[in-house]
Amino acid sequence: MAKHLNPLEKEFLIRKFKGNSKVKLGDFCRANNVSETSFKKWLKQYEEAGIEGLARADAEIGNILPEGIDKTKEGYKREILRLRIENERLKK
Repeated sequence: MAKHLNPLEKEFLIRKFKGNSKVKLGDFCRANNVSETSFKKWLKQYEEAGIEGLARADAEIGNILPEGIDKTKEGYKREILRLRIENERLKK
């Protein structure tokens, strides 16, 4: 059975992939022992809900954000950023 990665490990891989635009998705996934299907799903979940979107539904985990960080405020920040990016994309 394959090892399940925790949300922080998934986020690390996503940031690593996004930081190197020259690497093909398939090559990156093979090098990191991750299926392309799973990685694409993680990318979508991360873009929609940030690190909390990467948590497995059946996992017994509490709040992923560090103590002292307001979940609602972080959600608003993420949504504002997403809307700014979408706005810039639509201007072109």
